[in-house]
Amino acid sequence: MSYIYCAHDNYYKPSESLKNLFEELSIKPFEHDLPALAADVKNNRIYYWEDIARILSQGQSDFDEVSFDKPSNEYYFPKDKVSIYCVHHMPRHLFGSYHVFTNCLTPISEENKVVFIDFGCGPLTSGIAFRAFAGQCDITYLGIDSSQTMLNKAAAINTYGPNTYREPFFEKIALIRDYDHLMELLDRYIEKDDRTQIIFNFCYFFSSPTLDINNLSDVLIQMMTEYNRHKTCLIYQNPDHRSLSESRRLNLYGKWEQLKTNLSTLRSQTIQSDVETFSYYRLINGLPHNNANVYYEILCMRPVHPLE
Repeated sequence: MSYIYCAHDNYYKPSESLKNLFEELSIKPFEHDLPALAADVKNNRIYYWEDIARILSQGQSDFDEVSFDKPSNEYYFPKDKVSIYCVHHMPRHLFGSYHVFTNCLTPISEENKVVFIDFGCGPLTSGIAFRAFAGQCDITYLGIDSSQTMLNKAAAINTYGPNTYREPFFEKIALIRDYDHLMELLDRYIEKDDRTQIIFNFCYFFSSPTLDINNLSDVLIQMMTEYNRHKTCLIYQNPDHRSLSESRRLNLYGKWEQLKTNLSTLRSQTIQSDVETFSYYRLINGLPHNNANVYYEILCMRPVHPLE
């Protein structure tokens, strides 16, 4: 059953079940714990999104630490910051990911096995979108996030699932705080001679100032070398960097460019890239966000010796 709908002209709406998920696990905690900020969002107070950007340090806040916001004279606890992210950022990232998956990826057959490795997974945002795209095929979801509070939220959302606690989004799932143990997980879920497709997803991940791109490259190279007969795909999503100043463009795009360079000698690559436009309704105030943009790249790594 689909739980994301495209009404018209790339305008996305959640199903009733997904609406209930947003209401129960995002909106109600936000309104209960942060009533003043929730009122600002509901009443569309001018520039409320600037307060959110400041509280979350442009998305770079440590979601496991208490933060003090001097302008509002308020302390924000880890669960508060996760609630703010879920209400303000999650819908855009979820519908944007779904739009990229459905319009830019090759459809996945129900007979296929997929391991979806989600870097910076947050509260299962891209995971929900990928499950909606891939349907009932055999998916193993490996979510990585440095914040345990975010991972706890992801676990709660997975349990809620697409049908209100009747089934999880993913039966086969692991949520971890770093990617040093990914090889152990892959060895558990992939057999050397099966046809599992490996997808690495990076949704708004590469602008992190603490990301060690060489360490990430080493981990990916190790996995791609071990599973060099398997079809592998990397999906990159971020704001459109092309019209920004050189320093901001480097911050958004530079580490991804370096990763591609580091992987270029491993296998032959094909790259698909563009800016996609989509629309959706914001949570709480229900206002439309028209013509949101996301820049994406899909990097396909050809198997060295494809499985027949």
